Amino acid sequence: MLQSANKQFHSTETALLKLHNDTNLNIDNGKVTALTLLDLSAAFDTIDHDILNTRLSTWYGISSIALSWFTSYITDRRQSIKIGNCFSVMLPTSCGVPQGSVLGPLLFTLYTAPLRSVIQSHNMDRHLYADDTQIYFSLTTPDTYRSLNQPRDCRQDVSLWMKNSKLKLNEDKTEFLIIGTSTQRAKLDGFSRHITGVRISHHPPQFYISE
Repeated sequence: MLQSANKQFHSTETALLKLHNDTNLNIDNGKVTALTLLDLSAAFDTIDHDILNTRLSTWYGISSIALSWFTSYITDRRQSIKIGNCFSVMLPTSCGVPQGSVLGPLLFTLYTAPLRSVIQSHNMDRHLYADDTQIYFSLTTPDTYRSLNQPRDCRQDVSLWMKNSKLKLNEDKTEFLIIGTSTQRAKLDGFSRHITGVRISHHPPQFYISE
């Protein structure tokens, strides 16, 4: 299971169970889990319509009338801002999908599907929940400092893919965690890594998704 949210029986609970199960298996095998939590800023609002149409066509074989229907659905929309009882002038939206709609979350999932291949190409495990992405892998403690260089290229490629897809990583919410026994984690106190020049620190385990 690589994707939770927006489908039946795949909630925050199943996402947590997947990660919990994988990390516990690693602990049982004497390994620690290096986990990077990525978060997107205004993800649904920055989806590029041309890129979405291209991916619907090339990745999913949607064409002809069906593709025209999707194009019609996401384009020529307008929006305004309400403050109290006052509304702003209606302005056209040049990107994004309706987040509160039935199709909005599905289109976002289809738009970001290629990200899985980027992560998989680096032999990293991954799990996605809506606009939250978890990248992780297991390692033995004696090789930790050498092995923690492994996800560096993966994170850089993910950042580049998101930039090319007109998506923006929320650097303030990017977290790096080491999950293991207290003895294993103690050997990594103060450890930090950088993602495209931005320092991300090693934090204690925490909740990473919410409804």
